[in-house]
Amino acid sequence: MGLSRSIRKYGLVWLLPAVLLAAGFVRLGFWQLDRAEQKRDIQQQIDAAGTLALDEVSATSAAYSKVAGSGEYLPLPLLLDNQVQDGRQGVHVLSPLRLDGGRLLLVNRGWLPLAADRRALPAVATPEGEVAIRGRLAPLPGVGMRLGTQPALAPQQWPQLITYVDAQLLQQGFRTLLQQPDLQLLPQILKLDADAAHGFAGRDWALINFGPNKHTAYALQWFTLAATVLATFVILSLRSARRR
Repeated sequence: MGLSRSIRKYGLVWLLPAVLLAAGFVRLGFWQLDRAEQKRDIQQQIDAAGTLALDEVSATSAAYSKVAGSGEYLPLPLLLDNQVQDGRQGVHVLSPLRLDGGRLLLVNRGWLPLAADRRALPAVATPEGEVAIRGRLAPLPGVGMRLGTQPALAPQQWPQLITYVDAQLLQQGFRTLLQQPDLQLLPQILKLDADAAHGFAGRDWALINFGPNKHTAYALQWFTLAATVLATFVILSLRSARRR
């Protein structure tokens, strides 16, 4: 009995599940290859990034550029929720930094723990006057899945807990609070260097959580699983045919 006849006669009921499962594994493999290519692009941006003075940072500044200079924090800290450090729940402290020309730049000053009672927010000290700033630009944190709507900034509630960074909403809130209708919130965030005195924990920033080679290895695993599913289906179909 030929292979194709065996599969038609004895394995048809399992053919569709096997093909669908293998196709799913192949799709995951190609997704991992896409992720690997994205990581290569990010690494190229990191390698090509230069150094900027703080007052040179603009909306078009290259991501991952190193930044150094002095600036003044506004005492309006935001606490970005759902940040895990060493298995503990906490927040990232995002403090707006005033730049020349009516611009604000969010600075990630690091991680603080969050109490079980989420109404008891951690105290955040904001340095007064100009402070030395050193860090690296990065894209604003991705929104991911939005659970509910982000409320507008509350004028008298600082620090203020946010679940994701909505740049337009924050810009409008700062414009209202500071009474500056032309204020611009830059579309980047500055990750503060680990040795800055006005930061908190968790500033060993990983620009890439793992490299493209690991994504490629995962892709190979998915492709191997797809081939294994199809091979197993063929072998079991032939064995069933021989028994009959």
